[in-house]
Amino acid sequence: MPHHDPARVNRSAPSPYRQDLGGAWQLTSSVSEAWRFRRLHAELQQEIGAFARTSWIEARVPGSVHDDLIRAGLVRDPNEGLASLSAEWVSERQWVYRRTFRVSVPPCARLRLCFDGADHGGEVYLNGEHLGPLGGTHTPVRFDVSSLERNETHLLVVVLPEAPREAGQLGRTSLTSTLKARYGYWWDFATRLVHVGLWRDVSLEGDAGSALTDVFAWAELDAGYRHAVVHIELESDSDSSAPMTVELHHPDGRSEVTRTLKRAVQFELTHPQLWWPAGLGAQPLYTLRASLPGSAGVARRFGVRHIRLVHNPASRARGARPYTLQVNGRALYARGFNVVPTDLIPGRAHTTLRERALISYAAGAHANLLRFNGVGPVAPRSVLDACDEAGLLIWQDMPLTSSGTDNVPPRNPAFLAALERDLPPLIRTLRNHPCVALYTAGNELTDQNRSPASEADPTIARIRELIGTLDPTRPFLPTSPSGPQYDLREDVALTHPEELHDVHGPWHYRGVLDSFRPHTLNRALAHSEFGCQAASREATLQRYLTDGPVWPMDDRNPQVVHHGEWWLMRHRIEEVFGRVDDLGRYVRLTQAAQADVLRHALLWNRARRGECSLALVWQLNEPWPNAHNTSVIDYDLKPKLAYYRCREANAPLTIHLGLSAPVARGHFALRPQILADQDGEGQLSVTLFSLDGTGSQRECRRVRWGQGAYDLNVRVPGEPALLRAELRSLDGSLLARSEQWIAPDQNTPFAALLHLPPVTLHAEQDGSCLLIRNAGAHVAPWVTLEAPADVSETFGDNGFSLLPGETRAVDVSLTTLRGAAVSSELTVSALNATRSACSWEAP
Repeated sequence: MPHHDPARVNRSAPSPYRQDLGGAWQLTSSVSEAWRFRRLHAELQQEIGAFARTSWIEARVPGSVHDDLIRAGLVRDPNEGLASLSAEWVSERQWVYRRTFRVSVPPCARLRLCFDGADHGGEVYLNGEHLGPLGGTHTPVRFDVSSLERNETHLLVVVLPEAPREAGQLGRTSLTSTLKARYGYWWDFATRLVHVGLWRDVSLEGDAGSALTDVFAWAELDAGYRHAVVHIELESDSDSSAPMTVELHHPDGRSEVTRTLKRAVQFELTHPQLWWPAGLGAQPLYTLRASLPGSAGVARRFGVRHIRLVHNPASRARGARPYTLQVNGRALYARGFNVVPTDLIPGRAHTTLRERALISYAAGAHANLLRFNGVGPVAPRSVLDACDEAGLLIWQDMPLTSSGTDNVPPRNPAFLAALERDLPPLIRTLRNHPCVALYTAGNELTDQNRSPASEADPTIARIRELIGTLDPTRPFLPTSPSGPQYDLREDVALTHPEELHDVHGPWHYRGVLDSFRPHTLNRALAHSEFGCQAASREATLQRYLTDGPVWPMDDRNPQVVHHGEWWLMRHRIEEVFGRVDDLGRYVRLTQAAQADVLRHALLWNRARRGECSLALVWQLNEPWPNAHNTSVIDYDLKPKLAYYRCREANAPLTIHLGLSAPVARGHFALRPQILADQDGEGQLSVTLFSLDGTGSQRECRRVRWGQGAYDLNVRVPGEPALLRAELRSLDGSLLARSEQWIAPDQNTPFAALLHLPPVTLHAEQDGSCLLIRNAGAHVAPWVTLEAPADVSETFGDNGFSLLPGETRAVDVSLTTLRGAAVSSELTVSALNATRSACSWEAP
């Protein structure tokens, strides 16, 4: 019978007692149980006869059926055009994996065949014998195969059933029956591509009769954070009398070793090296290794830190939950992003590199908290490791999410059984990582009246109980938003702001007033999800929208509808800028609009730091190439202009102009202030520039950050104008800059920008910088740098405006996905400057 291993996770380095059975397998499809009729589970060869012999393709394990089919040329890449529609059949078939192997594990008392997870479930056959079922997507399972002959070749077959029936974004959460992530069943940011495959490790493991299954290390710190007791909980699969060896390796290279028969061990640390979130300190990591004689050991990294949710004055006054993260006694203003998987097909090549690159981008945008939304699976190991190293905290939803028709947590027997089986191994994958800061039961769960759900819901209560049993060291929220209001509503902000606790929304671009007003009025304690859409980069659109022309970018184009039908915005862009008939201009304008809205929301939240505890943009990335989407980094890992404005708003030192909207009548009532993580003093100048670059209405004053805002009125110009603020130190060096295009409140207020005379941009390399000069007689709005699709790009700034004759030095870093510096071609363009190329040599 199969044994559901409670935690076959985060195994240690290769051991002679562990034989990897991943790599090259074979794969074939089956309509229903045709595989049984053909005896594919028991026989390698088929005779020639009336029935055609089964055709097998090469497969990779861990991997994905979709990826194997793409590599075999049997399905077109679902990223392209309308091709995903022709791949939906994949999840409706059963799939048969097979491979042969010989045992190479040294002779031992027990031999186990181990599966770390199959999506979704399956049946296992060894030499024609049915060993038993696999569990759900996340369920580790192992089978006792101690009687296997060592000098024979064995046939291992795994049959995956059709994918379970679950709802896409619009359905009933209450009918959910599994913990399989639902983003692939169709979501606003993803097509319908229901994943199936042996997506986790398969191995043989031997031991002397017992084995360690997991180790949990957590630190208890004293009030002064100068002494810690590291508690080690050892889990094994039997009551072995053999002593266990436990090694603690310190970040500075020191080691401590103990041998014990107990299941609990303690190490005392004097002056422990504390793990801190990014911006507050370093991220030293301890390593724990535990082993039993004659078996593979277990290794875990962990950090010494204490984390909890505490009240700020506003949350305490409102009788709300605490939403302020406190780490090692220091309160943290949390800023960052919601994150989804990097691909709908987990088995694609370079997935781990893409995941690490994404975390690098998040860190580069000054994020300190990432929310892994319950619409996807939990954060993968590569992401957890990267966040441990970078100091990015993780808010982890369990894989349960809203469905539109109802958002009520399921209580059906199938789901509850899956919960008991699958949630514990998920928590075990997370709990040793210091980056994991907060658990929630799922995303946007509500009661029947669509009010945010609470622990009064029995399913949420059970999730909390399971988490608390396995990991009582982290705070828990029932869901997000966590009420009493679900949305950021303007009427509530104006009349009952005390009801805005943790809220979501808005997400859509609605022009130059309605896109900005909710964020200006916002009084929420936590703003854990809000966004704005834009088109992907033009090169990304051309690469993936291959079933016809990319233009027009509206509902007349089937490809544009297929790649993001909830986020069309051409009508809104033309309300602001007038008619747009050029793809390149359209992409730039959508990205500029998204950038302005997200910066506005982040700055207004951050300016309320004593009231608001966190602000998380929806979303950092996307798992499928959309035409329009709310991500700030497109599928090809190319940052949109919004990425740079989020980075500006989250920077340790930034300028908040206090602008309520980019259009006004009569005058703009500004409330400039410096938002900073540390105190300081400098000179702030605010200048209005006309389209020909002439400066007017300049105001300069000495400011101290942390002293609040001051009032400044700016007359509304007769046409669009560039409002630029610069913060300089007292010795004159530039500390921060912020730019905002403003205009009179009228129809198509920014139409004049589309009729600017053309300018020429000159670009040349100067060491690690690119010097860009506007050689024209008018302002160049939204100067944009781009690298080719296969190059990872990081620029010191992007999407800025250049005055006539002005030169800007922009730091440039171009690398491969593995981080190696590369030489490449760059393109430079602006709204009124055609794209030009320049060479970049790796410094």
